[in-house]
Amino acid sequence: MASARRESTQCAVTPRRLPAVPSKALADLRAADPRLGRVIDRVGPFEVPGKPATLYQFCRAVLGQQLSTTVAARIADRFRGLAGDDGTLTPASLLMVSDESLRTAGLSGAKTRTVRALAEFWAAENLSTERITALPDEELIRLFTQVKGIGPWTVKMVLIFCLRRPDVLPVEDLGVRMGLQRLDGLAEQPKPADVERRAEIWRPWRTVASWYCWQLLKLPAEDTQR
Repeated sequence: MASARRESTQCAVTPRRLPAVPSKALADLRAADPRLGRVIDRVGPFEVPGKPATLYQFCRAVLGQQLSTTVAARIADRFRGLAGDDGTLTPASLLMVSDESLRTAGLSGAKTRTVRALAEFWAAENLSTERITALPDEELIRLFTQVKGIGPWTVKMVLIFCLRRPDVLPVEDLGVRMGLQRLDGLAEQPKPADVERRAEIWRPWRTVASWYCWQLLKLPAEDTQR
């Protein structure tokens, strides 16, 4: 299992960021996957502006585990009010917040323990946005999955939505799998290994393709096979 997980986190083009307008990525994906190309045309421009890879953003990714976007955003707002945001959250400020306050904000017991462990790890490793930005994808996944409660999915959300790394494939993500099921007209939701194989034609732009799988779920039902 561990070796399979490591294989799935490899990235062909680390640690580059996507350009502001990834025209080449869209052109390559349209050529490699006409089905996805039709989705790109229906959805429109790729819109992931990027954010600083701060302690707050890693905590925000933890808060989003197994929750809807709406619920996660509501909990994140309360968390930010308690502990701080991109510019103010530090390990010390987070560790000063009581477990009771975090639970009242909506964090489960497991997520409360995880964000505390993350704060302690951040301080012990002397982490910074600059250091994180300089590390390749697979190294960031290896580094942060040492924290109990943080798996590859959590780190991949930071790689995609903060660092705009171009070739991240969140095979663990339910939305990506549901989007691919709809894209290919599958009777059953693909397993992570199926997503990995299917996404080979998306390299080195699997981040962009994954984003369009998410957006596909927001569109009215339409036959994407034609």
